[in-house]
Amino acid sequence: MAGMLAGLGGSLLSCTDLTETVYDQVMSQNYYQSKQDIINAVFRPMEHIYSCSWIRYEMEEEPADQVITPVRGNWYVDGGRWGMLHRHQYDDITMDEWTREWENYYAGIGQCNLVLDDLSKLSSGKFEMTDREFDELRGQLRCARAFCYLRLINVYRNCVLTTTSDQAVNERPENRKQVAPEVLFGFIESELLDCLNALPDKSGQGGNRAQQGTWTKASAAALLARLYLNAQVWIGEPKWQECINICERIMGGEFGYYEIAKNWYEPFDWNNEECDEVIYGFPGSYGTSSWHLQNDLRTVYGRNLPYGCQYYLGIEGNGDRNPKFALTPSYDNQVPRQLFTHKLGMVSQKFKKYSDLGDDLRFKQYKNLSVNTREGMFFLEGYIPGRGDDPNGKRVYAQNPDKQYNLYLRDQVGSFENGAPQGIIANSARSESIMENGDFNSGLCCVKYPLYSFTGGYYIESDYTEIRLAEVVYSAAECYLRLGNARKAGTLLNSVRKRNYTNWSALIAYQDENNTGNIVLDLEEMLDEWGREFLVESRRRTDLIRFGRFQEAWWDKPADLDKHYELYPIPRTALEQNSYLKQNPGYPDIER
Repeated sequence: MAGMLAGLGGSLLSCTDLTETVYDQVMSQNYYQSKQDIINAVFRPMEHIYSCSWIRYEMEEEPADQVITPVRGNWYVDGGRWGMLHRHQYDDITMDEWTREWENYYAGIGQCNLVLDDLSKLSSGKFEMTDREFDELRGQLRCARAFCYLRLINVYRNCVLTTTSDQAVNERPENRKQVAPEVLFGFIESELLDCLNALPDKSGQGGNRAQQGTWTKASAAALLARLYLNAQVWIGEPKWQECINICERIMGGEFGYYEIAKNWYEPFDWNNEECDEVIYGFPGSYGTSSWHLQNDLRTVYGRNLPYGCQYYLGIEGNGDRNPKFALTPSYDNQVPRQLFTHKLGMVSQKFKKYSDLGDDLRFKQYKNLSVNTREGMFFLEGYIPGRGDDPNGKRVYAQNPDKQYNLYLRDQVGSFENGAPQGIIANSARSESIMENGDFNSGLCCVKYPLYSFTGGYYIESDYTEIRLAEVVYSAAECYLRLGNARKAGTLLNSVRKRNYTNWSALIAYQDENNTGNIVLDLEEMLDEWGREFLVESRRRTDLIRFGRFQEAWWDKPADLDKHYELYPIPRTALEQNSYLKQNPGYPDIER
């Protein structure tokens, strides 16, 4: 809720057209009249980057093994694009669903470059600011720009590097060509290292509070950890020790006070600006900007809910739900309650592995306990309560949009319709467990962020947690594991995992430095644990690629023939606007 994001009107800039458009002659020479004008301009790109969260979610989760968009009757048919994305068939270079990150993150870069160029022409003294304050504001923009480039090197690898809004400079042939991944990696690293000096420390304890939405030394350091963690994939050079070093500095408190929250849900709750686990969060609040929780296209978690759940949650005042996302199923349809044999996906079974031994507090039915407290992180198998009882006292359940059957969620995908409670396929023509055969009963749902009552005053008040300390801990743990120190890795992971279980014991703890756990930690288990702790947090594709598992088969997705789908295609519009661009290997190019 709290934070410094401020609105500032302006045009979005792309990497192929960085010219400025003048609206009513509001240009840099007459716009900046006060300190607040500068602050507004600096934080405008952050709002744009935040608004891209839903795009990144789809690009990370849909082609991975945990999240799907199944067809539900005649909903989400959409020309088959979600099945194509899931099965790694994203060869069409005109399809927005897997090309839009190029335009949107270059738009954020363009905004950062424009304001950085403006600030270079201004004097801090004119606005009653110190040089240090000016440097911190530049650091905000440089860190935000590095965040965008981190995403681009991850998704496209072969990118244009632009650091100015000067169109004459950007139009030079050498600046329109893609740079080698090593060059872009080095630029991101250099920028973030500089930001460790330019940005402020976190102030005090009790969360980011007023600093929510501002980049700090710790958030820049955490982005460095992301860079180093994926270095082997991105530039062919492992940087496990570098990742450990920067993570240890964060965990050691060098950049401010952070700690793992006592409860798993605190980094996502309505008051998460007060949570010391949150390193960087985009401020969100109903009625202002809540891109991750909106009930429309530009959402992440607003469409992670099943149809008809609005009465159960008390959010009917904000309209019906639109169930776009679900979790990949663990059970086949051909033999009742027969598990698939995939090693990847199988989300419910990954949680049950330890919940059956230690009662996982996350692996429970989501329920609002009050207007601002909740329990559980899932819509699990079963009916979804409707609004009250009928006049005869019979329990009312949510129904599909055409009121043809009561909804009964299943950890399966098929056309069950009114046979869902018994696990009977109602439409035999759509019995196979594939994306195209779903209905409104198909798939469990993860509710990471709370959806409190619409009338209680806490509805979609959570800030969007982009970086939390648990990611730093897990990153260090993975690197220790890769360097042969599994027990150190176990110690780190257990420091987070123990909060998730009612009955924490050696039966579910990893072997650690204190010999307290029984579970042997290896790379397969490490990947599974990333999937449990960071389920639906927009990173699964990246993790699978880093572990060399992205090409494997999982539910309704055969094994890939090669690795070219680890990158996305550069969009046709970008190729047409910039003749120097080269398409990523394995994808169609345009005629030159």
